[in-house]
Amino acid sequence: MSPFKKPVILDNDVISRLYSAGALRRALEVWPKRSFYITQQVIDEAGKWPVKGAELVALLEDLIASENLVSISIDDSSEEEIMTYAKLQLENKLGRGESASIAVAFHRGFDTATDDEVARDVCKAMCPAVSIFGTGDILNLAVRDELITRLEADSIQAKIRRKSKQ
Repeated sequence: MSPFKKPVILDNDVISRLYSAGALRRALEVWPKRSFYITQQVIDEAGKWPVKGAELVALLEDLIASENLVSISIDDSSEEEIMTYAKLQLENKLGRGESASIAVAFHRGFDTATDDEVARDVCKAMCPAVSIFGTGDILNLAVRDELITRLEADSIQAKIRRKSKQ
């Protein structure tokens, strides 16, 4: 059973941290299918990652094919969703992926996962109904629900910290 009350849209920083730690597949596969969503803008950003972008996109596509991740796009028929995305982009504080994740979460009643402090602050200010999770939250909830061990979560977190110092 997923502890998430709503689907969670993952932002690029959560994806990249888990991927850098070699734990993206593991971190998503322990949850019920269709618990996590990703916007096309985040996939596009991931593909631009130097050296590892193509490999990361291939992994994301595999996770989408197995329904451990669901790909979603801005709804072109939703004026409100488009306007929120445009407003977030015009403020020049967030990237396309962060803006899309927040806009979709807000207008479709989803939650979001980001470790980016600016994105968290903007989301809290513009969309207070959207719950925000971080990478650590996802791992800690997996431990709480006995989906992974505390040792495994701590190991992933240690790898993330080591990679961020490089």
